[in-house]
Amino acid sequence: MRRINAAVVIALGISMAASAQQIEQQTSAQQVELTTTRVITGAVIDKNGNPLPGAIVSATGGAETVTADADGSFTIEVPLWLKSLTASYPGLGEKKMKTKVSQPMVFTLQKNRTQGFVNLIGACAFQLGAPDGGPSPVGQLGIMAGVYRSWGAYAKITFGIAGGGRDYYGEKLDHSPSVTVGVIKRISPTVNLFLGLGACYNYGVEDDYWEFGWDPEDDVYIKGHYLMEYNFALETGVMVKFSNKLNGIFGMNYVGVDCANNEGNLVPFLGIGINL
Repeated sequence: MRRINAAVVIALGISMAASAQQIEQQTSAQQVELTTTRVITGAVIDKNGNPLPGAIVSATGGAETVTADADGSFTIEVPLWLKSLTASYPGLGEKKMKTKVSQPMVFTLQKNRTQGFVNLIGACAFQLGAPDGGPSPVGQLGIMAGVYRSWGAYAKITFGIAGGGRDYYGEKLDHSPSVTVGVIKRISPTVNLFLGLGACYNYGVEDDYWEFGWDPEDDVYIKGHYLMEYNFALETGVMVKFSNKLNGIFGMNYVGVDCANNEGNLVPFLGIGINL
């Protein structure tokens, strides 16, 4: 009987030890889970030190977002890996700050300052709907410049590159400047959208007029005449601020036409430039 009791005691001891180990593992897991986030406090104020109630504070690149209280203060729980928070308020510029562990974060928001830019633009004009052997793409170079805060304006001018662009018969196409103007909108501290209208030159636009003549080899030849003129254009694109001094631009320009064998000219363009 004593032997049986001893075996039972040993079994119970092993079971209790296993349970204790399991509880310890669960507690450890819970502690790890609890330490995967942290709480950050702070305030959002304007340049005069006045609180900005209703300001939005969000985890940069995360889903966590809170609204500042009546005194401008906020408390937000974020993952441990988070490196920065972003604060915003209507009418003021956003501000991004690195997270602080041992002290409150204070965001001081100000009005978006005036930002100017000048960019060198490279473009290439393609004729849409052109038959095989149609006009070759026309290269362009130009300048785009503007100024903005939350909203602003810009102007862009491009010129055909010498030697580029030929019509159906290999004849060099004429070139004239293409000009667009438009508005630019700040979407974030680094991203801006722009939309513009303009008068852009058409390259190798085929008109409805045809020339008939005599050819010694073919007896008769038919040659289309090309209508070289300005037409209405619409363009849109995005400007990205890479740093305080450097930015890049990508856009697309469409020139609408109403001529035979031509559905318009599509002009994608890229630019690199400086912030002023």
